[in-house]
Amino acid sequence: MDHTLVGDVGGTNARFALAERTTHGTIELHHSNRYAVKDFSHFNDAVDAYLDSIDVKPKRAAFAFAGPKFDDEIRMTNVDWIVSENNLMSTFGFQEAVVLNDFVAMANGATVIPDDGFQTLIDGKVNYAKPVAVMGPGTGLGLSCILPGRPLRIVPTEGGHTAFSPQSELEIEVLRYWVSRIPYVSAEALISGPGLFRLYTALCEIQGEAPICTKEDEIVAAGQANPNSVARLCVRTFCDMLGTFAGNACVTLGASGGVVLGGGVSRHIAPFIAESEFKARFQERGYGSWFVKDVPVRLIQAHFVALYGAAAMVLS
Repeated sequence: MDHTLVGDVGGTNARFALAERTTHGTIELHHSNRYAVKDFSHFNDAVDAYLDSIDVKPKRAAFAFAGPKFDDEIRMTNVDWIVSENNLMSTFGFQEAVVLNDFVAMANGATVIPDDGFQTLIDGKVNYAKPVAVMGPGTGLGLSCILPGRPLRIVPTEGGHTAFSPQSELEIEVLRYWVSRIPYVSAEALISGPGLFRLYTALCEIQGEAPICTKEDEIVAAGQANPNSVARLCVRTFCDMLGTFAGNACVTLGASGGVVLGGGVSRHIAPFIAESEFKARFQERGYGSWFVKDVPVRLIQAHFVALYGAAAMVLS
């Protein structure tokens, strides 16, 4: 079998799988595995570990990374890794190797997964005949834009590094707390996995309560357990801020075809979106409200979307 190695590499985890296109034209993944990024000094070491575990020598590879691409290489944003296509081919003997931004892969995957792979946040059908924004929080905050045409074109961005935009008195206090502690408060600094914990830390200080959570996944669990807790306020405020950022991305990119949310954090906070001001934050744009009033928003619930998107880049 002509094996193709695919990977989705963020600031926390590296996910690998073998991909193949079936006779029906669909893509199937096999032998998926996940590794902690912190356990490896370089990406190639993680590839070695995966290949050793399956004893297969793939001929092609496509890897999605949380970082921008320059020429034939990716420079990761939250990890000190630089990965080039030429190096991958010479090191592992791939006949073809592709590296791409993770939200390019996410966007590519979002165009092929079925409707039941999404949760509807704002009604409407995503229209790929118009620009569509694909974004979401993970270890960082990714953002890309799908442009209409045949084939569709996907533009990666570093939009998560735009400045954080508070829209309430509470969020202004959060900004005030962090602006004296970190050199630049980006959207990603607060709307991401690590950002959720930064938000919780600030809210505990503002509310005058001692923090009981020590990492971000504990915040979601504590919020579910106690509706009156700082943790619940934290997750709800996070949803509010995500709505603001999604609306900002929509009007900035002209994404009249829709907005698609991805990323692991999005799935974790999804149960709280309905009780938050996400929809209002997305749609209330002052004089620009007319542009977003009919824009649909969907949240990806399917797994391994970036792996499918990466595979589609090399599988004919």
